[in-house]
Amino acid sequence: MTNTTRHPAVVDLLGGTPHGAGADTTVTARTPPPSPKLPRTKDSRSPRLRYVAALIVVIALLGWFVLRLLSGNDERTQVRIADETDTSETAPTLDVTPPAPAAAETDPTACRTDPGDQKSGAGVIAAFEHAYYVTRSGTAVRELTTPDTSLPSKEKIQAGIDTVPTGTTHCVRITPISAGIYSVALTEMRPGQPPSQFPQTITAKEFDGRWFVDVVN
Repeated sequence: MTNTTRHPAVVDLLGGTPHGAGADTTVTARTPPPSPKLPRTKDSRSPRLRYVAALIVVIALLGWFVLRLLSGNDERTQVRIADETDTSETAPTLDVTPPAPAAAETDPTACRTDPGDQKSGAGVIAAFEHAYYVTRSGTAVRELTTPDTSLPSKEKIQAGIDTVPTGTTHCVRITPISAGIYSVALTEMRPGQPPSQFPQTITAKEFDGRWFVDVVN
């Protein structure tokens, strides 16, 4: 019996080992080629996520801008309302300022040169000295004294006033000692001469709500 050995090419065509082939005949199977790799596709979700993130940022910025705009409008509105309600600078005001009080009312120890009045003992003493040095009238001086005063007549008082140079000024400081009795420091300032001081004690009396000078020591 004759062994027939096939040519390897025949074996490859038939796809197997020929029948009756010897043990020394080895057929090596060919390794199949690797499967081709599929091309990688880009993640279609990445651009979409970026668009969403950008949209969120834009919306946040718009919201912040709107809030700032609204808050600015509120502040301007509040300022405008405050300006409209604040009338302290533009609204007319009534002049209710009381007249300035006399020097003795603001400072009892002040040296007075005011016309005085007959509402108090200190007031009539100030009026008495004002009539002598400013009005320069013996009659006005005598009208501020009690009817039974020990002071001289208006004519003698006028004679004494005439000896005082015109332009002489005075200042009188009145301090209460007791009821109706006052310590008086009279300062006489003649033109071109140093001031002269005359301490006095004056008693004043009240009649029918008016005060008068009674005694001058």
